[in-house]
Amino acid sequence: MATCLLDLLPETIEALEPHIKESTKFEHYPVAQFIMIMGLMLMLTVEQCVMTYQEKRERINHDSNDMMRLEAIKTERTNLSSKDDFRISYISSSGVGIEDHAGEKKSKDFESCVTLSVKNSETKSSTLRSILLLVALSLHSIFEGIAGGLEKQTTDVVEIFIGISIHKVIVAFSLGMALSQSEQIRSIVTFALASPIGMVIGLLIVEYGQGTTSSLAEGILQGIACGTFLYVTFFEILQHELSKPDIRLIKTLFLFLGFICMSGLYFIHDHDEH
Repeated sequence: MATCLLDLLPETIEALEPHIKESTKFEHYPVAQFIMIMGLMLMLTVEQCVMTYQEKRERINHDSNDMMRLEAIKTERTNLSSKDDFRISYISSSGVGIEDHAGEKKSKDFESCVTLSVKNSETKSSTLRSILLLVALSLHSIFEGIAGGLEKQTTDVVEIFIGISIHKVIVAFSLGMALSQSEQIRSIVTFALASPIGMVIGLLIVEYGQGTTSSLAEGILQGIACGTFLYVTFFEILQHELSKPDIRLIKTLFLFLGFICMSGLYFIHDHDEH
């Protein structure tokens, strides 16, 4: 939060200020703040698209699994009713209960087949969820990396690097668990490379960009990256942590202390520069 509002946003305003002054239409319009919100909305839109697609797939898989169970139950009931040595004693809502010496083994085999089929479907769904999660996280990791690549001062790069690293520890652990469950461990490399790719993009813009075009691109990308930091702060970290009922006051206290510490660092850094 401090990195976004006290460092990235002022730099975005500074980068866009010359271009805004040249345009009479946007001279009094908060362009940098608008781009920041657009960056936040971009990340939010990507996340919601992923979640909508994921939920739709889960509903389809759930309905498909229910149909498989019903068809299997009907088939088993037909087979059992055609044999005199089978007796159906109880049919529950979740499956078929068979209480018979001759039919007991076949009933277990039938239940195993249904369970295996459902598990295979759930594994495919888990793989898809993990890939979609990987795409969403990698996208805003690129923009986080761009924020670091656009910095010109070593201290600014280090500060952003520390902020990204702390956030990535939590995200990478969650993503790693999801990918390991879906047998997509190699995809972790893609996520690991996302932020460095963003940094390279930022460095190329700063190094090889030409004049006003480079400055404008730098301001726009930095504004989008700023929105990404805002999104991560309020929609991922704070929403997740403050929704839990335990130690709310301690979390709020450390949130305040963290913001004060980062604010102090930026104050000292700006004071030394001037």
